[in-house]
Amino acid sequence: MKKSEELFYLIKSLTKSEKRHFKLSAQGSESVEYLNLFDVIEAQNEYDEAKIKELFKDKAFVTQLTTIKNYLKHRILQSLRNYHSRISRNAELTDIIRNVEILFHKGQYKICESELKRAEKKAKNFQQDLLLFHIQDWKRKVHQVMHPQDFETIKTIAQKQKSTLKSTNEYIDLLLANIDPTQFSLSHKKSVSLQNRTLKTLHKYRKLLIAKDHDKAKRTIEELIKEWEQYPELMKEFFTMYFSVTNNLLGFLVYKKQYKEAFVRILLIKQKALEVETVSAAFIKEKLRLYTIELEIHRNLKGLHTTHEIIDEILSFTERHNTLVPDTYKLSFSFQFATIYFLKKDYKKALHWINDILNTQTKKDRKDLITYTYWLNLLVHYELGNGFTLRYLIDTTKKRIKKHKNIDSYEKIVLKFLSKTVEYPASEKRDAFKSLKQQLQEEPIPAHVLDYVDFNQWIHRKHSL
Repeated sequence: MKKSEELFYLIKSLTKSEKRHFKLSAQGSESVEYLNLFDVIEAQNEYDEAKIKELFKDKAFVTQLTTIKNYLKHRILQSLRNYHSRISRNAELTDIIRNVEILFHKGQYKICESELKRAEKKAKNFQQDLLLFHIQDWKRKVHQVMHPQDFETIKTIAQKQKSTLKSTNEYIDLLLANIDPTQFSLSHKKSVSLQNRTLKTLHKYRKLLIAKDHDKAKRTIEELIKEWEQYPELMKEFFTMYFSVTNNLLGFLVYKKQYKEAFVRILLIKQKALEVETVSAAFIKEKLRLYTIELEIHRNLKGLHTTHEIIDEILSFTERHNTLVPDTYKLSFSFQFATIYFLKKDYKKALHWINDILNTQTKKDRKDLITYTYWLNLLVHYELGNGFTLRYLIDTTKKRIKKHKNIDSYEKIVLKFLSKTVEYPASEKRDAFKSLKQQLQEEPIPAHVLDYVDFNQWIHRKHSL
């Protein structure tokens, strides 16, 4: 994202209710230029500053477009702060701290005390250590003004701040440790904060995976999930963290092919996710991770008859939150849909998603997914018996491969096979596939390629018919 596009993406991220709140809050404003600019940017599909300047060429403010864009961004953020003032305990506590600062400068120390007492209790209950430190800092300042000689109380507050800061420092250490589990060892002392205990447990879980102690790794992550579920209020407040932990376990279950247990846990986490009141970008990311895991199960269990239901659910979700779903996820989902339908022999639907990718691809798209979409396209047209189209597509695929690298031996073998045998009768194809299997045993397809398109599985299925 370019700096000049920041306002465009901010406006595009707004929900209908957020836009309505912004426009209502702007009613009565003497300056309407920024509202006109808002409407024009909102109507654009891609940001085009030249068109904006052309549209407002007769307006004086166009010569100060950068200034008015910054003003509009400020007003939108101000509106969002007001609209989402109760979005989380963090936001609520931050507002109280801001109120205390204003009250302090007005000399309203008794009100400050009352507000800080309320804030401190909430910060402790919801383990908001960083904000608790700031609340305690204001508590110390207020007490020092009201009782400048009460050194014992001031000292006690300062000691509490020091203790709170220890927990915050531990949190930072745990974040660093989770970036590279092999480079950090952590103390066995139990953390007070659930968030800190979560990071410590995830660090342990990843080290167990590296050590290939899978049974203990699974027990570790399961115990962490159970611990979260003992604190419903914290789970509600920090649901995204709980969601992320659950997704880690689900990824593990799929890796171990424990699909039945994975499905049960998917249903449970989806039910809990329905209760989330505020849908954030972080929440959407975890939901997308969940869908990716669920699709992986559908790829591996080809006999499932509910695939169309999960695909419809994903399409509905991504359309509803379109501006917050990264393009990489949209491309990945389309590729997975195409792959799943290919495995289920629903070649018409597979082709629909293949064409959706190839007809809308851009230079920014993941090159690996585009490349393997071309390969999947060849296999679908082979299954459909479209000999003429297939041979044209083979030439196109060859050119694409040569643009990025030399054609590997296994690629030459498969491409030649597809072109030569597409119009063979069924009896001859079986023998041809047996021969292809033998050839690829001598020039094997790399494992990372099979993760995208499992040629070996397809070949085995064809020569076993």
